[in-house]
Amino acid sequence: MPPQGTNPSQTSARSPVWSRPRTAGRGPQPSLSVEAIVSEAVALADAEGVDAVSMRRIASELSVGTMSLYRYVETKDDLLDLMTDQVMGEDGFGGELTGDWRGDLRGIAVGYRELMLRHPWVLPIAASRPSLGPNVLRRTERLLGVVDGLGLHIDEMSGLTGTVVAYVRGVVLTEIAEAEVVRRTGQTEDDYRRAVGPYLGEVMAEGKHPLLTRFVLEADEHPDPDQVFLGGLELVLDGVEARLERLRRP
Repeated sequence: MPPQGTNPSQTSARSPVWSRPRTAGRGPQPSLSVEAIVSEAVALADAEGVDAVSMRRIASELSVGTMSLYRYVETKDDLLDLMTDQVMGEDGFGGELTGDWRGDLRGIAVGYRELMLRHPWVLPIAASRPSLGPNVLRRTERLLGVVDGLGLHIDEMSGLTGTVVAYVRGVVLTEIAEAEVVRRTGQTEDDYRRAVGPYLGEVMAEGKHPLLTRFVLEADEHPDPDQVFLGGLELVLDGVEARLERLRRP
C-alpha cells in the first residue's frame, strides 16, 4: 500500500522514457542534446562506475548548469535506461541470422559477453530492470528469432534462449567481480594463491576433502577465460539441443 497521505497515482510506475515527448523545454543549451548527455554518462560509467554518474557530475563534464540537463532527461532512472539502450545498440546486433540456431545462439552469447565486459555497469541494470528501448527490443526480437520456426511455444522459445543469456550473465558477473577485487585490493590471483597456500595445505593434509585436493593439485592454474567461457557455452547449447529433441518427439 502507498504511504498515508500520498496519492496512489504518484507512486505508480512511470511510463518508459521512450513513450514520453522528448523536448528540451524553454531556452535549450545549443551544445546539449539527449545523445550528448547519454554519451557523457556512458563514458563516465565506463571509467568510474555507475555510482559516479550524477546530473551534477555530467553537467560539470559538459560545462553547463545542472538544472539545464533536466530539460532533456527528467530523472536518473531515465538516464540509466537511455544509457543501457545506447550500449545495447553499439555493435550492430551481430548481423543477420543464418538459420543455424546453434551457431546463431553461440554468436549472440559471445557478443553479449564482450559487450558486458566493455561496460561492466550494464549487467546489474540489464538483469534487474527491463529496459524497453529500441535497441533492447531489437536484441530481444533477434534472440527469439533464433529459435523461431522450430515449432516451439513462445514460452519454450523464451526459456531456451533465456537460459543461454543467464549463462552469459553468470560468467560475466564472476569475471567482473574478480576484476573488481584486483582493482580494490591490488592483489592479483597469484598473490591470493600465495596468501592462502599455507592454509589450504593444512586443509588438504587432513584428508577430508580428496576431490578438492585433487582440484588444487591438478587443475589448470591459469585457464584461458575465453576458452572456459566457450567450453561452458557448448555445454549449455548441448542442453538446449537435448531439450529441442524432446520437444520434437511425438
